[in-house]
Amino acid sequence: MWYSRPGEGGTFLTRITPATGEVTSWPSPVQSPDGVAVRGDHAVLTRRAHNQPSTEVTHADLVDGVWTAVHCERVAMPGSVVLRCGQGRDGTLWLRAADVWLRVEAGAPAPE
Repeated sequence: MWYSRPGEGGTFLTRITPATGEVTSWPSPVQSPDGVAVRGDHAVLTRRAHNQPSTEVTHADLVDGVWTAVHCERVAMPGSVVLRCGQGRDGTLWLRAADVWLRVEAGAPAPE
């Protein structure tokens, strides 16, 4: 299970291994993301622009213990992006705006 959390010194991506309860945290490549999905060493994170019809989508890779942004772009949405527009699981992030869902995969460039 993965989640992002703000803390002292910035935002962190945290992985909890359910079988063991082990907790590991890394600094996030995106400050205050509102959506995150991770698969292996690949992540996709979003950061919305409040009430704007777009969101920032960042693809990141875990390299030598550091999450590094490898691709970032603003993706147009069919309406205003709402708080917590990104819902992620198993490397797939679903973005919601108005009554439309957009699917973005970790490790793949964002759609055009």
